Amino acid sequence: MSGEDGSGGGGGLMGIVRTIVPDFVRKRFALKFLIVLLVMGLAIGAVGLVGTQQFSDHTRNQTESEYSGLAVQESNLVEQWLESNRLSTRLASSSPAFAGQDRSRMSEALQSQMADVMTGDVSAMHLVQRTVSGYTFVASTGSQRGNSLAGTQRSWFMGHDFGGVNDVAVSNVYRPSNSGSPVVGLASPVNGTSDRYLLVEVGTTNIAGDLQGHDRADGGFTMVVNETGSIQIDEKGVTADYDASDDETLGNYGDQRTVDRALSLSDDPSGVISSRTNGDVMDEEYAVGYSQIIVPGSDDTWIALVHAPTDVLFGDVQQVTQFGMFATGGAVLLMLFIGAVLGYNTSSSIDRLKGKAQEMEEGNLDVEIESGRIDSIGQLYGGFASMRDSLREQIDEAERARKEAEVSRAEAMEMSSYLQEKAEEYSEIMQAGARGDLTQRMEPEGENEAMDQIAKDFNEMLTELEMTTGQLKTFAVEVEESGRSVQQSAETVRDASEQVADSIQKISDDAYDQKERLQRISEEMDGVASQLDDFEDDNPGVDFGDSLDSIRDVAGMIDEAADLAEDTMSESENVAGAAEEQAAELNEVSSRAEELVRYAQYLGDGLNNFETEEEHEFVFQTGAGGPDPAPGPDGDGAGE
Repeated sequence: MSGEDGSGGGGGLMGIVRTIVPDFVRKRFALKFLIVLLVMGLAIGAVGLVGTQQFSDHTRNQTESEYSGLAVQESNLVEQWLESNRLSTRLASSSPAFAGQDRSRMSEALQSQMADVMTGDVSAMHLVQRTVSGYTFVASTGSQRGNSLAGTQRSWFMGHDFGGVNDVAVSNVYRPSNSGSPVVGLASPVNGTSDRYLLVEVGTTNIAGDLQGHDRADGGFTMVVNETGSIQIDEKGVTADYDASDDETLGNYGDQRTVDRALSLSDDPSGVISSRTNGDVMDEEYAVGYSQIIVPGSDDTWIALVHAPTDVLFGDVQQVTQFGMFATGGAVLLMLFIGAVLGYNTSSSIDRLKGKAQEMEEGNLDVEIESGRIDSIGQLYGGFASMRDSLREQIDEAERARKEAEVSRAEAMEMSSYLQEKAEEYSEIMQAGARGDLTQRMEPEGENEAMDQIAKDFNEMLTELEMTTGQLKTFAVEVEESGRSVQQSAETVRDASEQVADSIQKISDDAYDQKERLQRISEEMDGVASQLDDFEDDNPGVDFGDSLDSIRDVAGMIDEAADLAEDTMSESENVAGAAEEQAAELNEVSSRAEELVRYAQYLGDGLNNFETEEEHEFVFQTGAGGPDPAPGPDGDGAGE
């Protein structure tokens, strides 16, 4: 149920549950609570049943284990009884008197051995002689001396192949006479002979009284049967709770299947069959514990069968099961009852709260929301009451706010009308300024601070713009005039540079011609000097002396003058080139000045579209270190 609100998210397990569970169930808290109760009841019932069954099985297993142990105890008791009598028989057969021929002595020895050596269960002792004609009693504690064994119950060991003098043959239970008590026969070869045997008959009454089947369970009993199902020992024959007619010794056991099962389990020679129904054994359902008995000196196997009524043996198990069922059912019913009461109370409280919420939804905020509960439902009631009070306060506040809003709306409409009027007025002034009339100004009225600030800022902006526009007009005029002056000066200097370049070019040409003439004169004077040298060499009496040296000096001076003319020509060419470059630059300056004048004219034509009250002097500073502008009439730095 938790998770139906928004806190659980839409995914995961709850998302799957919401997809599976129908909407009509999800919409009803009581139905969901009932389903949860049923599921919890089924879960508790299942856990209780499983736990009860496990405990019952554990108790049953313990009981079966104990009953199987009882069967083992009974079998061990019978085995020990048989072994004790076998050893006693073997010891008694070693008496020297039994090997002699004195029958009176033999009889006395039998009486002495029966009293001193044998156990109290021995009912009779006999010496048997094997002859060609058969087996004959040669001595006896009874009246059988001289009788033959043939045709009697004691003939069971006739033909038995004894493995040695220590071998003792053990018989099944039999009755020596029709009215006699059941006995077990034990036969042992007499020492010192090869054809004489000691036959001991041990009654089963005492060992039957030692069995504990009846003691362990009311109506129970223990039987010992052989492989063919013949009952060897029956506890009922010596138990006071049973009649003498209930003794079934040497009768046939009524449930051969149990015998066969006990004999077939060689790996587990003991156990319990927890439920059997056979009228030949008991008149009601019973359980039987079994355990195999190894009979010494015999090839037969006996089985100890311990019987008990099922309702007596497993009464505790049934009581545990019934108690567990009742406890589980009571817990489920108690849980369902408590859950139903809580669910009904919770569902009723939620339904009442739902009705209150619907009334609040319809507008009734005076509804009473109270609950005496202090749990989460009571807290939810308190939350809804707080929400109701909060809604009521919010509605009152909203009503007050609505009235205040109406007053504010009226004031806002009035202010809106004023702002609209001022906006239209200011719009016209702005449009006039946009058309170029910079003499317009906005008049602050003190009604609205923002509008007054707009008017103030706009007026300041127009003042600055008007002053800037006047300065730009002055600047444009000055630029135009200066540009024209620069253009004229550049053209004048350019013409002068061109004239200088032409003059220097003429000088260069004259220097070149002069250099050529001087070189020719120098060459001619060198030729004259050479001729004079040759003439002087040919006429030894002729000596030109200083005249020849003077000629040579003049020739050298002429060469130097030629070199100087050449240098002059080179410098003239450089000066002429510089003059030409300066003329080209001045030509560019003239073009730029002309272009500047044209732009200044355009700027001046544009600024003339703006209407200002007066022109303002434009102050030009030549950089950070230039002079400050002269103060104007009103003391500011620009001057008007």
